[in-house]
This record gives sequence, C-alpha cells and structure tokens, in this order.
Amino acid sequence: MTLLIVLALVGAAVVTAPLLVRFFDRQAGWPLAALLLVAAGFLFKELPGIIADTPLTTEVIWARDILGPGNDVTFSLRADGLGVFFAFIALLIGAVVFIYSAAYLPKKTGNTSFYTIMTAFTLSVLLLVLADDAVVLFISWELVSIASFLLIARSGSSGEDGSFRTLALTFIGGLTLLAGLATASVVAGSTKLDVILHSDAWAANPTLTTTVAVLIAVSAFTKAAQFPFHFWLPEAMAAATPVSAFLHAAAVVKAGVYLLLRFSTIFHDVAVWNWLLIIVGLGTALMSAIFAIVKTDLKKLTAYSTVSHLGWIVATIGVGTEVALAAAMVHTMAHALFKSSLFMLVGVVDHQTGTRDIRRLGKLYDKMPFTFASAVVAAASMAAVPPLFGFLSKEGMLTAFQEAPGGTVLLIVGGISAFFTFVYSAKYVFGTFVDGPRDMSEVKEAPVSLWLPAALPGWMSLFMIFALPALNQPIAAGVHSIMGNNEYESHLSLWHGINAPLIVSVLVLVAGIAFLFVRRQVWAVTEDRELLPTSGNQLLHQLVQGMTAAGRGMGAMANSFNPSRHLVWLVLCVIALGMSTLLFTTGIDGMPMAPRAEGLDNWWDLVPFAIITISVIGLMITRHRLAAAVLIGTAGVGLSLQMLMLGAPDVALTQFLVESLTVIVIMVVVRYQPRLFPPVPARQKIFAGIVAVLAGITAFLGVFTLLGRRDRSELAMWYLQEGSKMTSADNVVAVIIVEFRGFDTLGELSVLGMAAVVIAAVTSSMPRHKFGKRERPRPFGQSQLNSIPMRKAVVLVTPILIVLSALIFYRGHQLPGGGFVAALVMATAFGMSYLSKGRDEPVVGKQTPIILTGVGIIVAIGAGFLGLIEGGFLYAIHGELLGEHLTTSLIFDAGIYLAVLGMLTMAFNGLGGYLRPGADPEELAYRRGDENPLPDVPQPEDTEDAVDAYPEPLNPADNPVRISANAITAKEARP
Repeated sequence: MTLLIVLALVGAAVVTAPLLVRFFDRQAGWPLAALLLVAAGFLFKELPGIIADTPLTTEVIWARDILGPGNDVTFSLRADGLGVFFAFIALLIGAVVFIYSAAYLPKKTGNTSFYTIMTAFTLSVLLLVLADDAVVLFISWELVSIASFLLIARSGSSGEDGSFRTLALTFIGGLTLLAGLATASVVAGSTKLDVILHSDAWAANPTLTTTVAVLIAVSAFTKAAQFPFHFWLPEAMAAATPVSAFLHAAAVVKAGVYLLLRFSTIFHDVAVWNWLLIIVGLGTALMSAIFAIVKTDLKKLTAYSTVSHLGWIVATIGVGTEVALAAAMVHTMAHALFKSSLFMLVGVVDHQTGTRDIRRLGKLYDKMPFTFASAVVAAASMAAVPPLFGFLSKEGMLTAFQEAPGGTVLLIVGGISAFFTFVYSAKYVFGTFVDGPRDMSEVKEAPVSLWLPAALPGWMSLFMIFALPALNQPIAAGVHSIMGNNEYESHLSLWHGINAPLIVSVLVLVAGIAFLFVRRQVWAVTEDRELLPTSGNQLLHQLVQGMTAAGRGMGAMANSFNPSRHLVWLVLCVIALGMSTLLFTTGIDGMPMAPRAEGLDNWWDLVPFAIITISVIGLMITRHRLAAAVLIGTAGVGLSLQMLMLGAPDVALTQFLVESLTVIVIMVVVRYQPRLFPPVPARQKIFAGIVAVLAGITAFLGVFTLLGRRDRSELAMWYLQEGSKMTSADNVVAVIIVEFRGFDTLGELSVLGMAAVVIAAVTSSMPRHKFGKRERPRPFGQSQLNSIPMRKAVVLVTPILIVLSALIFYRGHQLPGGGFVAALVMATAFGMSYLSKGRDEPVVGKQTPIILTGVGIIVAIGAGFLGLIEGGFLYAIHGELLGEHLTTSLIFDAGIYLAVLGMLTMAFNGLGGYLRPGADPEELAYRRGDENPLPDVPQPEDTEDAVDAYPEPLNPADNPVRISANAITAKEARP
C-alpha cells in the first residue's frame, strides 16, 4: 500500500502541476517539492523493514495467463534496498530542483509545460527503479526517454537537434533492452524481475547469458552516456539549468546505472560483462575528462564531467564484487549531491552575470561569496579532496579496482583519470570565480532563494562524513538485494590505513596542487581545441544521411503508382526465403522436409480448384476492367467454397461476404477508369509470368511442407479439448478470436479503425467540382431505370439481412457466427442499398461511419477493462442471466461489429457517395461520350492516349487525383 501511496503522491504532482502554475506561477515548485518530500517520507517510514530484507511489494494483474497464474503480466512493484536507494535520489534531488526552479525560472513563460513534464519525469524514474516486472520496467524506461526529449526540446531551436539526437540514441537502448528483457522473460518463464534475476536457467546456458548481458549493457550505456553513445549528454545542455541538474544527477543517467546494478545479480561473474563495463567505463571516464578540460562553457564542462564520473561508476560495477557494487552505490550518491549542486550553481552564475562562458567572466569570489564558497565545496567533492564525501566514494572505487584482475593497470588508469578530474574541477572554480578577465564590479550576489537550494546538495558532501555510520546499513541492504545474500557488511570510513588507493589519491592531490600554478598557460593552449577529427554528432548525422539515402534507394524501387512495382519486391523476397528454406534446410521445428506421398483425399476438392484456376486464367488474358473485377470475385467464391468443404463455415461465410463487398468497392473505383487495361509489353508479360510461376511453386511447397503433412497441432487440440470447458462455448473459432487471442483481435480492430480514418482523409481531400453551366444530365435517365429491380430487392432483403445479422452476432459463441461476420452481413445491406440508387448517394450520414468506428473501438477497449474485475485485461467474465449463458466477450464482439460496419460504410460513403458532388457516374458517362455525348466531348480511345482525351475539369490542374488514377493505368503500367 505504501508504494501505491508514493506513486499516487507523485502522480498527484503531475496532475496538479498545471493548476498550481496557474495560481502560483513559478512558485509552484514549492508545493510540488512538498509532494515529493512527503512521498519520500512514506518510504523513509518503511526503511527499517527494507533494510531488514523485507521489501515492500505491490502487484496488480495486468493480463491474465489462461494456462495458470505463473505467466500473468502484472503491474508489479518492489521496493528493496537498491530500488529505495535510487527512489530517494530521485525524490530528494527532484524536490531540491523544484525549489531552485521557483526562483530560477522566468515569470509567466512556459512554466506549465516545465513543471508538468518534470513531475512526469520524476514519476517515470520512480516507476523504473521500483518496477518488478519486465513490461513495467521497459515502459518506464521509454517514458524516461520521452520525458527527457520533451524537456530538451522545449528549450526551442537551440535544443531541437540535441533533443532528437538524445531520442535517437536512447531509443537504440530501448530496442536492445526490449530484446534483452524479452529473451530473459522467455528463459526464466516469467516477466517478473525477481524470477528472472534468480532463475537457474542462466547458469545452464552461458552463451545465451552472455548475449543478454551484452544487450543489457548496451542499453545502460545509451542512458548512462558511455562511449560510443556519450555525446548526447552534452547536447542536452540546451535544456534549462534545472532540467540539466535533475537529468544529470538523478534521472536519465542514473537509470542506466540502476539497470547495470540491478542485472549484476545475474552477470556479476560473467567475464564479458566484467571486461566490457570496465574497459568502456574507464575509457569513457578518461576521454570525457580530457574533453571537459578543453571546454569554456561551464554547462558543457560540467556535462562532460558527468560523463566521466558515470564512466567511473560503470567500471566499478564491472568489477562485480560486493565491495565494488557498494562503492558504485556510494559514488552514485556522492555524484548526485555534488553534480546537482554544480549545475544549479552554473545557473546562479548565468542568472547574475548573463553568461556562463569562462572567457567572459571575471573575479566573482568577492562579489558572490556564498555562491563561490558553495562552488568550492561541491567542486572539491568532485575532485575527491578529503575529507569530503567525494573523496570517500573515490577511495572505495579505487579499492574495488585494486581487487579486480589487472588491478595495477586499473589503478594507474584510475589515477590518471582522477588527476584530470582535479584539473577540470579547478577550472570550474578558478575559471569562474578567480581568473576571468572581465570587470565584474556590477555583479551582485544572488538572492538567498536562488543560491541556497543550489548550494544545499553540495554542502551535504561535507556533512555526510558525519553520518557515515547511518549509511552502512542502507548501502549493505542495496548490495544484499543485488547479490542475494545477507553476509556483506559495509564499513564506510575516511581512513582505512595506508594502502594503494590512498597513495594514488595523495599523488593525485600533489600533482593537482602543482598544476594550479601553471593552469593559465595550460588552459590557454587547450581551450576550445578539437581533439578528434570528427565528433559523435557528425558521425550520427552522417549515419542518418546514409540511412536516408538507402531508404530513398529502396523506395525508388516502388516509386510508381503501378501496384505491381510495389508487390514484385515483396513477392521476390518471399520466393527467395521460401526456396532457400526448402533447399538448404533439413527440417523446420523438428519436422523433416521430405514430403509424404499421399493421394487426393476428396475428389470434390477439384471443383473449387477448377473455379479458382479458370478465374485466374481469365484474369491473365482479359483486358476489360469490368471482367477483371468479376473474375476476382469468382476466384474468391472458389476459395470460399473450398473453406466450406473443409469444414470451416465461419471462415467460408466471412470470405464470401468479404469478396462480395470487395467487388462493390472495386467497381466504385473502376468506373472512373478507362474500359480497357493498356497494352502490356511482351518482356513485362514474360517477367510477370516467371515471377507468378515461382510464387505459385513457393506457396504450394510451403503449404504442402508445413501444413499438408501433419495432424492437428498440440495447440489446436488444446483449444478443441479445453476451450469449450473454459468458456462454455462450442464455436472454438469465435472463442479463439474474442477470448484466447483477444489482444490480436484488438490490434486488428485498430487497423480497421485506421483504415476508416485513411479513407475519410483521402476522399475528403480530393478536389470537388460542379458541372458548371454545362447541360446537366436528365434526372430520370437509363441509370434510374436500371436500378428499379435492385430497389425492390433491397426492400425485401434488407429486413432479412438485419435479422440474420443479429442472429449471427448472438449465436457466435455456440454456432458459426460472431461480430465480424455479422457486421459483414449488415454491410451487405448497405452495399445493396448503394447499388440500388441511380446515382452516387451516401448510404448513411456523413458522420455516421466515424461515430460507428470510434464507438466500436471504445466499446471493445471498455470490454477489456471489464476483465480487470477478474484480474486481467480482456479476461472474459462468464455468467448466467435468465437461463442464458452470457459473457463480456459479447461486448467485445459488439465493438468489433460496430467498428467493421463503420469502416465499410465509410468506404461506401467516401468512394461512392461523397467523392464528387455534382459529378456522378451518369454525368461522367456524358463527359466520356458513353451515352448522348455533349457536342464538345471527344470520344476517347482505350489506349494510353486516352488519358488526355477528357474535357475539363478532368485535367491535371483541376483534378490531379483523376489524372493520377488514369496515369496509373495508361502511362506507368510498364517497367
């Protein structure tokens, strides 16, 4: 319950942020900080139990597993020693940043978006570090990426490029994390993190363990800004200073560190994991320290110092021992304190002087004494000057390096990196407050409300040394939650005797103090130097350009209105994949490829085969568009007959109705095109024939090999045997669609809804023309006479179709039927209604299809939420009402019914009813000269020159859509 209260408090901060800003403007940071502090207080009350290895847990089933409770997807939270450690960092540093923002932000300028996204940022980090389910962890990880992108992008044009680079690089980590978590969930047989981390399967498969370790490491590198993903972090400096302080000290970068620590439970003794983290971490630390030295912008200097310290932490985690993991946690805390303070102090200097460029600053130590003193303390902690907390944490990391294989080399590299850390820390202090050339006599100390929140975390680096005994148990609890044993004890102390780490620290301090006397000369040589021939930003830009060029090249292969050019590459890929599988593999999923020699089971199967064959041959030889549309329908009828003969009446009825309705839609489009297809060159016929034959052979061999030689699968038998018992339904097909695979159906339903949106968008954007002053067609012409029989049929058939649609819908769980096929039956009534009209008219109101589609999707999703009553989204609840068995899946089916009906009525309305008001088919017939042509209408021939034979308004300027449609058939139907 405590965890839900904590999340609710932070969620309340997100929801109330806009309202608080409306009343308090930038001062809204105070109440928002109070909410975070209260949330931290609730966690603090539970800290003794967590330290005693009794973690807080909360679990709500998200999606229930039909086979049992073992594989349910749950919204699961777990606050153990490690999770609470990072939760406190996020909440406490976040609270300080909000208080600082109340004085730093400008008045009445975008504060609503700032506080809203920042609180959402905090909530995302909190969810991440408390997640105990792989799904929740991944979603939180991506929310952190999106929040950081929005915070950087809101800074305007200066942050646009950096925000997109940040998003691109962190999303790469999202993809690798998705792959790693999915693999880990399959290996462990659960999405629960606790089960994954303590599964015995990892030891049994070292290769797979190493692969997942690399995926998790790369994911963490993108967030923790490790090489080669390091360059996004300095780019994020375009964001406001409070954003930089939170992002660098407690949010995004700490998410990467948390991930490495959390998965050290599995990988702490995997050699590839150890050396990958050590090499990348120390390499990044050394490289970024050098980059920091050459920077003159204080925020970029501090940003590269963040990357460097993150490299230290990553390398320490890579050592993998309990001492190393404890040292990594301690330095994570130290880094959060001094780095958040340093960033906010940069904001104070910028606020008071108008610049953060060292070359434009002057002597500020006497003008801003409190800011200067605070910067000295925070920078000294970063430089590991004793007795500050940063010194203690760096000693712990050096001790961990000493215990690792190749410890001497690691100590030397660590010592060099520590010296560079001292150098850029000195540059931060001396460059900002002592050495600057500018006269700063007009500068005054910042208000207390601005510099005090900025100074507070840094000063804590001094006070923390007096609270070391109180930190031992929380640090030990974090290590226990990682390593799974309770034997480790933390011993934080400033003095551990004379040892190698102390000697390295003394040498670094001596060298650093000596450097101070030559600092001006060194900085004059190194400032703003390009140390490498290219930058990460340039490489990423070149990569994007290369991928764009490759995409354009591949897109050019189908850059035509001719559908065959779009399909030929897909068909060729299927042929290549199918043939290679059949020729170069011995079996699939344990089943040999050798075919089984058996004869035809049912000679009646030749009837649908003959119908399909004749239809396809007719399609190949006809040049008439109308005949082609009819033959497509007859091929579908043959397929429907085959399904019916195989004992699948549901599928057969659905296929037949789809074919009927498709023919109507095809005719709506065909009537606007020339009567004949254009001639096809002989070489195109030969190429198309070869591709068609190969595709047919591939499809036949694939179906025959994979499906034609096996009995019903184990899964199919389970559905047949258990499905009826679990659902009290006899129609296993409908049950699979709306219950067992409801998520799939919901996805398909979303596709149908999007199809309706696309039809509406395309048809509503097409040019609309009136007939003008020309003679209009007679209101009662031949088309009206031809429609009379259909009108009479509609009057008789429509009531039958309505009743039949309702019966098919209701009986779907027990007998062939269901929402989808019932909607097709009802749509047939609308199709007949459209065909019965003598001219283009809508079948329903203009907004009706949109309403049907939207309500249908909402109803389907609403039925899914009803399942949460029993513990799982889309879980079907069964019951009896007046002797009838009812289920919530019937509501889900109703959503399918409405959405399908909405999509089809949108097709009839958009393509047939609202396409060209004032220019109906009869009018077009007049224009084309098919019946009583107007005197000025030329007679087009059925050739490619017919495109240009239409009179106005069918010209490229007035009606580009029509000309494009004709151009498809006449001018671009050749390779």
